[in-house]
Amino acid sequence: MTEPTESITNAVTHLHNLLQTKEKELKEREADFSRRVKLFETTNPAMGSDNDIIQLNVGGRTNIAVLRNLLTQFEGSMLAAKFSGRWDDSMEKDRDGNIFVDQDPENFMLLINYLRMRMNNQLKRVPNAHRPKPTYKLCMMLEYYNLLPGVYPQKWVGGEPFVCEEIAYGTMTLSANDNEVVSVVHPYLYMFTPEILEFTVEFDKGSSGAVGWFSLQDKGEDIEFSNTFTSVLSNSLILNIAERTVFGPNEILEQNMRIDHNESTTKVVCRRSGSPTQREFSIEVGDNAKVAATMVDKVHTTNGCRVLPMIQFSGKVTVSAIKYATDELCTGSKNAYNFESE
Repeated sequence: MTEPTESITNAVTHLHNLLQTKEKELKEREADFSRRVKLFETTNPAMGSDNDIIQLNVGGRTNIAVLRNLLTQFEGSMLAAKFSGRWDDSMEKDRDGNIFVDQDPENFMLLINYLRMRMNNQLKRVPNAHRPKPTYKLCMMLEYYNLLPGVYPQKWVGGEPFVCEEIAYGTMTLSANDNEVVSVVHPYLYMFTPEILEFTVEFDKGSSGAVGWFSLQDKGEDIEFSNTFTSVLSNSLILNIAERTVFGPNEILEQNMRIDHNESTTKVVCRRSGSPTQREFSIEVGDNAKVAATMVDKVHTTNGCRVLPMIQFSGKVTVSAIKYATDELCTGSKNAYNFESE
């Protein structure tokens, strides 16, 4: 081995060892943080009762009274934590003792009305037609309270039967028979939710499939797409889980991921960044080797096509950590997706 080659090898080995050390430290810090959170929750249990009447002063213009359980029905949200009863004594109040909520009254009342509709429904569901319109101001408030997954929950659609179940706030499992291959997308059809910036998919041990970004005609029709990905895909970026191979435009095929398939769970993070006119879609696999592929999309809405989050699976997958593109709900005028600011 020549001296320059040996030097490069040593440098790569050093960086690899350093990365492993940093990852171990990060995991230890995350475990310590989780332990501290659990300890706090144990020593500071929720003090309030579900039937407590909470008097609110919203924005200095609207005084309303609600039951505590109306505000805490989405466990895991900031709104539920704030009104759990732990913090009642420390929250800001007006001269009459009402808890002060520094939000726009109209948007906050949209949230309250939605929560009331959900509480009154036996299945705790609100039809899409009765959800509040996702304006920029409303979605920013919902994002602050970590309520976007509650008001605009995950909705996956596909051509084959599958089971969709919420196992925790903002976390869904999708499952199908082992011998069935199901393809699903998270639609923007009919504009009921903002578009997605990021989502995480974890394939259970023994499950197989593909995940990524899929170019689809948005016409409100039945979704039809192939159950196998073995060739170049125009304006799409798909990772085959078992083979660790990416299928997409020609330039993407040169970056194919080929890693030994393991029998443990496989965690994949899909992200979208960039401007509305030139977007960058990426896929990252986090098991053992850190690998990634990227596609730049310059024709996002050409001929009615949209690049949608897509999952193909046999077995079971868990979908979590969805982030919405709230900044694209433009202020002042309609944007490319027909959202309005007011």
